[in-house]
Amino acid sequence: MNYFSTPLKIGRGAYETPEFPTAEALIEHLDYLGIDRSFVYSAEAVDYSPVNGNKRLLAALEPHRERLFPAWVLTPTDFYEYGTLDWIKGQMKNGNRAFFINPELSRFRVRELERILLALNDLKPVIFVDSDYRTAPDMIYDIEYLTEKCPGCHFVICKEMWGGFHRVLDLMWRRKNTGVDISWLHMRDTMELVKEQFGIERLFFGIGHTAQYGAAVAALAHAQLSEADKEAIAHGNLEKLLGIAPAAKKLAHEPDFADKPLWKAFKAGKPITGVKAYDIHTHVEGPVTRGWVIRESDPAATVDRMAEFMDRHGVSKICLIGEQAMMGDPIEGNRETAKLAQRHPGKFMGYFVFNPHYADEITEAVLDEFFRDPFFVGFKLLASYWLVPYDDPRYTRVWEYAEKHRLPILMHTWGREAEPFRTIAPEYPNAKFILGHTGGSDAGRKLSLELALLSPNIHLDYCAAFCSTLPWYKLMEKIDKSRLHFGSDAGPHNEAYELGGFLSMPVPDAELVPILAESFDRILAERR
Repeated sequence: MNYFSTPLKIGRGAYETPEFPTAEALIEHLDYLGIDRSFVYSAEAVDYSPVNGNKRLLAALEPHRERLFPAWVLTPTDFYEYGTLDWIKGQMKNGNRAFFINPELSRFRVRELERILLALNDLKPVIFVDSDYRTAPDMIYDIEYLTEKCPGCHFVICKEMWGGFHRVLDLMWRRKNTGVDISWLHMRDTMELVKEQFGIERLFFGIGHTAQYGAAVAALAHAQLSEADKEAIAHGNLEKLLGIAPAAKKLAHEPDFADKPLWKAFKAGKPITGVKAYDIHTHVEGPVTRGWVIRESDPAATVDRMAEFMDRHGVSKICLIGEQAMMGDPIEGNRETAKLAQRHPGKFMGYFVFNPHYADEITEAVLDEFFRDPFFVGFKLLASYWLVPYDDPRYTRVWEYAEKHRLPILMHTWGREAEPFRTIAPEYPNAKFILGHTGGSDAGRKLSLELALLSPNIHLDYCAAFCSTLPWYKLMEKIDKSRLHFGSDAGPHNEAYELGGFLSMPVPDAELVPILAESFDRILAERR
């Protein structure tokens, strides 16, 4: 299959170490993933000068015209600069109709583009929008306004995830000249949902940051879509929208992946085989608040779907977290989770959700009752959602019980949230503190590594690794694999997306396989 990606950035800018300082560096990454072509925008154009960066981009891409296509950085001030609008029109008449905007970084509201887009409307520009992963309401309202005022324009939202996805769905319902790329669509069944509601032509292929590697490739390969639909997303929709002829042959020089047979099979839509694989971070989600779009209205149906995709992906067992236990009555919710797990014997382990607001009710005797059930293997905590930080004394019962019984504690961590474990973890050396999401953001990733280096009972999980630009596999160079675990947030997340990111990392399968199950089996073996 050929792949054609929404815009990726090349060049040297002001605010970060460049992922792809040159076009050649980008080509190398595209080859590794089997991506044939991509739109490209200039870091210099975003951070310094749009018109000058755009012009230099054109020269940088000249040796790679078959594979790299320019996306012009656009800002409202382009309308007023001497000669800039004429230059842009000239490029569009030559067939270069793609644009890229990052309103937050460039410090403007999307609505401010109205005057320049009115001038370009007849030339049918396509504007790729950096959503910053959580499209703000004002951005959506502005795009809705502009797509009505400028019907010749087409907007594609890029790097969207669950936090703003419901707003994107609403926009796509209101305006046909809008679409979304799949680079950050880590949520389960989103491609199928968009096709059903709006048509397959509204979806576009994208790959996101380097650290995400093949997540989007795997998500598309495992989507419940026809091969024709997958081809449309992979390259056909972009080609049609921009008037670009399909590639006559495969352009990417992909490795043979002799040391990565798991990735080679998984990227082709096949399950993991020949190894044991766990997913140690999953949720029983039904319809919920907080912006998620979950189609099953019954948690039992969600559990059935989870068992189904485990089989499709080749995952042996998963650890369940009950949403009802996290966001409602924890005692009743934990009981309900254990009951739901019985629908598929042997597939599920579970975490006991301990909400500190109910600490007086969840006594040691209550914990003994629950942990007599072999389903429960550890604890789950969600401090930032409950607005009770981890250094609150109400969590002490968890630390003490986990210490006594040598249990794992999976904790949601983001940013600096894990800081209290600098002192808590050493006090309870037999408890296993798993920092869920490895801190999430770049800052959280750095803190998680620092804490893990300080305390040998701090563990890290892969879940939502795509939210950091720092490659997760770099942790393997500093932390023993016995303290690293695969998790996906499956239930609401797309397990194939997360597994694809994990398996495609530039590390031989032999180094990844222990993280899939062996590391967690060590924890399970130590329980008392």
